[in-house]
Amino acid sequence: SGSKGDLSVNFSTITPKKPNFALRKFARVRLTSGFEITAYIPSIDHNSQEHSVVLVRGGMVKDLRGVRYHIV
Repeated sequence: SGSKGDLSVNFSTITPKKPNFALRKFARVRLTSGFEITAYIPSIDHNSQEHSVVLVRGGMVKDLRGVRYHIV
């Protein structure tokens, strides 16, 4: 479950592990607990800007290293 009021810091793209090839969108998110995590953005047309409040859920992305969360 996500926590209330997680703040997205910045957005970027990352390439997945071999043999897959794409540009996957992700965001660095600062949680209300103070941790800063990397979260995957699953939708193509996300409308979040930097420093917008997002909802984060758990769940790894298998072909992206170090990404263990999804943005809802």
